[in-house]
Amino acid sequence: MTAAELHRRLTLPDVYRVLGIRMATFTVGHARLLDRLELAEIGDGSQALLFALLCRFKTAADADKWLCSRFLSWSLVLWTNRKRRLLANPIEVTAAVEAIRDYLDASTQVPAYYSKHKSGDGETIGSPFSQHLRTILISKLGYSPQSVDDTPFLQAMWDYLSYMEAEGHISISEGVTDEELKRMEAQGAELLERAKKGEFSC
Repeated sequence: MTAAELHRRLTLPDVYRVLGIRMATFTVGHARLLDRLELAEIGDGSQALLFALLCRFKTAADADKWLCSRFLSWSLVLWTNRKRRLLANPIEVTAAVEAIRDYLDASTQVPAYYSKHKSGDGETIGSPFSQHLRTILISKLGYSPQSVDDTPFLQAMWDYLSYMEAEGHISISEGVTDEELKRMEAQGAELLERAKKGEFSC
């Protein structure tokens, strides 16, 4: 997708459901919470359910309160019982994992970019990227520490990348359109078939 097509996702958000639970807009706070809980990779039904229960909240602060509630265990038991038929079905679990991937892709995908620094010149970031992002948003872009976590992650990433490009640290690729990508894929498939038939010789 082109940079312009990706940018349009900011104004045309899709609705995603995981195990029948509607996902809220993915925010900087959600990203930080998932980093903290090490939920970056979802591989089974229980992880998918926990992910959905966390990201149904509009703010990460509300999700955090739920996690710290003394009724958390009971809540998890109730939700697991409520979704037991879906969780027992491998097809439904696979669909849930795929829905999470689509949700995160739509909520986090930005244009390709490359560093303008020579290889080895940049410093390695030791903190999780979500924390690094929050720091830049507050210290360089004037975001409020009280509300930065409620910022849609995709908007935050566009602000971050725009700032980094303006400062000369990176260059953002314009990308290719979906039509151009399909045409290149078709051309590649055609060349592969011709190669299999021995039409090319060394």
